[in-house]
Amino acid sequence: RLFESFNFSDFLIHLVVSFHFPGTYVEEHCSGPDKATKCSKCPEGAFMSQQNYLQKCFGCQRCRSSFQQITQSNCTHRQNTVCGCGDNQYKTTRNPEFLCKNCSDCQNGKIRQRCTTYSDTICECHFGFFLQADQNKCVPCSRCNKEDCKELCEAVKPIISPPNSTELVFVLSFLIAILGFGFVLLLACVFIKKYFPERQYFSSCTSTSQQPKKQLASKTADKAKNSLLDIKEDKVWGTAQVLPLGQGQGQELPDCIKSARETPISDCPVVLYTVVDRVPMSRWKEFVRYLGLSENTIERIFMEQRHVRDAQYEMLKEWRLLANRDATVQRISQVLSQMELSGCSEVIQEALAKQ
Repeated sequence: RLFESFNFSDFLIHLVVSFHFPGTYVEEHCSGPDKATKCSKCPEGAFMSQQNYLQKCFGCQRCRSSFQQITQSNCTHRQNTVCGCGDNQYKTTRNPEFLCKNCSDCQNGKIRQRCTTYSDTICECHFGFFLQADQNKCVPCSRCNKEDCKELCEAVKPIISPPNSTELVFVLSFLIAILGFGFVLLLACVFIKKYFPERQYFSSCTSTSQQPKKQLASKTADKAKNSLLDIKEDKVWGTAQVLPLGQGQGQELPDCIKSARETPISDCPVVLYTVVDRVPMSRWKEFVRYLGLSENTIERIFMEQRHVRDAQYEMLKEWRLLANRDATVQRISQVLSQMELSGCSEVIQEALAKQ
């Protein structure tokens, strides 16, 4: 009879009605079999995260700034406040009363494992340091006063690390570059000696513009006593004038060399090569431009001749034909003086006298 009087469907309805949805609580139980339970939403500052039959919601927790906690999400009527730690921090425990601490930076060591949510960084100390466990810091062995760290510091032996591969490659590349430059310089010297044996690239033909005028005149006069040509200083223009040899010296002129005052310069190869060899190669184009050769003529002769010395010789021959009677040693001396290479004029005249 008891079982027959029990209504199973009413029991299920009563059971379902007794449990309330998250975010609500039981404000008033049902007063009769035909009445439902009265539910209400959790008030502000309270929450209910699951189905329940409780008559009161739970209070929301507050993140504790004294523990360095920060609020990750605010409290709602269905969820409690979520507290956490900031960047580069970890939680000391898994319970709500956790403390946030900064992750260790492994100073004087290297990081073996990075910081996680619930664990600090795992450090590996460099030589001469030991790990102080309570602070997770690498401390110098000089501050060791315990047996465990003494054993660790004495057991560690210095290890000389091999040089960095990048540094080794850089050093080797630098040495190879120096050796290569020296080899190229050596080949250049051999080439110059082989194909230009008579050139004097490091001659004493230098500018005399910085020397005193009187000293230059006296020096030139002394040298001209034993030379074919006499040098006389022009006081007005400050340039050297070439005069013919005096008759009292009794010296006969060679076939290739004639008076340089008004007579055109000879086309004898000895004379022309003497000028070629005494003018610096670095100033040669400037020299022939001052003599009167055009840029097109200079470039044409350079392209026609295989060797530079032959090109210089042909340029002097071209100038001699164009200048006619003005192609004199006097003109060459004037140009060299204008280029501040008066010393080269002296060397040329001395070389012509020795031919």
